[in-house]
Amino acid sequence: NRSSDLVYRSFSMAFLRLLVLLSTLFVASESAAKGAVVLDTLTFDKIVGTHSVVLVKFDKQYPYGDKEEQFKTFAQRAATNKELIAAEVGVSEYGEKENDALRERFSINKDDFPSYRLFLKQSSADPIVYDGDKSADDLTRFVKQQTGLWIGLPGCLEQFDVLASRFVAENGDGRSGIVAEATAAIESIENEEEKRAASIYVKLMGKIVERGDDYVESEKKRVLGLSEGKLSQEKKDMFKLRLNVLYSFQTGSVPAKEEL
Repeated sequence: NRSSDLVYRSFSMAFLRLLVLLSTLFVASESAAKGAVVLDTLTFDKIVGTHSVVLVKFDKQYPYGDKEEQFKTFAQRAATNKELIAAEVGVSEYGEKENDALRERFSINKDDFPSYRLFLKQSSADPIVYDGDKSADDLTRFVKQQTGLWIGLPGCLEQFDVLASRFVAENGDGRSGIVAEATAAIESIENEEEKRAASIYVKLMGKIVERGDDYVESEKKRVLGLSEGKLSQEKKDMFKLRLNVLYSFQTGSVPAKEEL
């Protein structure tokens, strides 16, 4: 009868709304990046400008796909450094357009999502725009080079990254002393994989002493060129590890985009 039909329809609509709500909550929980702080118009200025370094991802409200997975990887890396916060702002295009005011505030085009801004405490009103590749490794290199903070890239060792930074700041006898220090440090490493990684640093130091500072850039170009060929994944991974270590010897800003 009509009464039963109305009850059934009401129940069906209520059940459908419940499914939509549950699916929304599921997507939200799945998309939240572990290690990242979720910001909105009320909390943004409580974090940005009060913390030393904050990398903020502006994106659609419920992002997914490879670029989101790359950000999740970066966020977990960033969590290992107390000076750095990885944060995200989800922008809604519908209804009340949640957080769209933040997007407009920093002149971000929705077509560029995900879009990254690096905020430094001393100049938070003028963030550094990141236009590079959206991979976890490129984001890591960008933050390291802009801030000097150490974040572990695959193939890199904190102790030897510090030695690399000291090396590029020195010249002549000062560099020779650091090469000797790095060579001696290898002997105290027990892990074979770490020992192999450390030896790459020492070999690169030797090449720079022999050929000059331009060697870093030329070797980067060589490695990137080799990586463009048809290679096994193992070879590609090997070149990527070498490129990561090369960046430890580079001064200045990260290039706009370099793909491996």
